[in-house]
Amino acid sequence: MWSIKKLLLVLIPVIILISCTGEFESFRTENYEYTNSFSKGPISLEMKVDAVDINTSENIKIYLEGTAADGWKPSFSTIEGDLDKFTVVGVADTPPRLGDNGSIEISRTIILKPFLSGEYSIPPLALDYSDKDDNKGALLSTSVPISVTSLLPENTENLQVKAIQEPNTINYVKLVLYISIAIFILVVILLIVYFLRKRKRERLIPEIPPFEEAFAKLNILLNKNLPELGMFKEFYIQLNLIVRIYIEKQFALRAPEQTTEEFLQDLSVSDKITGEFKKSLKNFLIHSDLVKFARHKPVEDEIKDSIESCKNFIKVTGEIL
Repeated sequence: MWSIKKLLLVLIPVIILISCTGEFESFRTENYEYTNSFSKGPISLEMKVDAVDINTSENIKIYLEGTAADGWKPSFSTIEGDLDKFTVVGVADTPPRLGDNGSIEISRTIILKPFLSGEYSIPPLALDYSDKDDNKGALLSTSVPISVTSLLPENTENLQVKAIQEPNTINYVKLVLYISIAIFILVVILLIVYFLRKRKRERLIPEIPPFEEAFAKLNILLNKNLPELGMFKEFYIQLNLIVRIYIEKQFALRAPEQTTEEFLQDLSVSDKITGEFKKSLKNFLIHSDLVKFARHKPVEDEIKDSIESCKNFIKVTGEIL
């Protein structure tokens, strides 16, 4: 099992990601301490500031919404560098959208961070505009006073500065190693469960005795009426295969893979089948080869003898064992 330390190594990146997400979400508030509107003919600008009294650890969110009447085009110019005494943390513009009476609306969100504590002002911000004849202009907002307080106490004479500690770092090599080990263990467990269930299913399926399986296949073959259709070769090929598979399963002899000559040679020295059945099998296999390879066309009595010989061999040997 994992220790608490190992578990923390996995959870720390997740916690950091969640905390960062929460910080950005905090800027999306609808509570503004400062709002003002400006207009110039067909152009209007609305300005909102979420806080005018902050400390050095906090940010300021500014929301600008510009509107231009039909025939005019509003735009915000690019902000380059810092904004007076504030660092520009981020700027997000929305695509132009169609308003009432054919007007065009755009909006911009600006996130600012103060450098130091003190009394500052957000400088005037501009909404640029132009008409279809390329006549241009700009509508400016007024400056907004901002009070920034320090997090340090006013009396710093007795302030003790602690020694700088090394930051806690995550050993990503160990983290990857722990995750790989966990995945490996999980895969092994899943494989074990899979094979146990497969083995259990196999146990639930009853094993059919070889002689029952052979009789079932023989009945299917006889129902095809191949001899009546003149398909003697196909009939003897399938009949021969049924007998050979039965011999392999019942007596553990490699009958299906061997030629008739090879099988009869092994059969002659085997004590698993009695002499009476050895002779019957030999006659059946030789007769089958005549039909399969010498194009011999068996008569009805020969076919019946072959079928009865197979049935008798499978029935008697199956019941004895």
